[in-house]
Amino acid sequence: MSRFSAASQPRLRAGCRLSQSPQQGDVLLIPEGVLRLAGPGRKIVERCDGSRNVADIIRELQAEFASTDPARIESEVHIFLERLHQKGVVELA
Repeated sequence: MSRFSAASQPRLRAGCRLSQSPQQGDVLLIPEGVLRLAGPGRKIVERCDGSRNVADIIRELQAEFASTDPARIESEVHIFLERLHQKGVVELA
């Protein structure tokens, strides 16, 4: 189970920021290097601003990708945030 509850407010840690590289596409610049973002990764990271909670992020993505199974979006957001947290990229506000 994810450590992120519906009320958790994820934000990028200091020193981490989104960018776009002509060679790699959407990337997340982190102190240790670069993480390439695939699929909806950028859309999730863009919403990790400390003002939205996980439920808000999921709800916004479910509205944007209405043809996708809502349960799949919820699961993928939790998995993605957990991976970013394990890498030290996302913290809870």
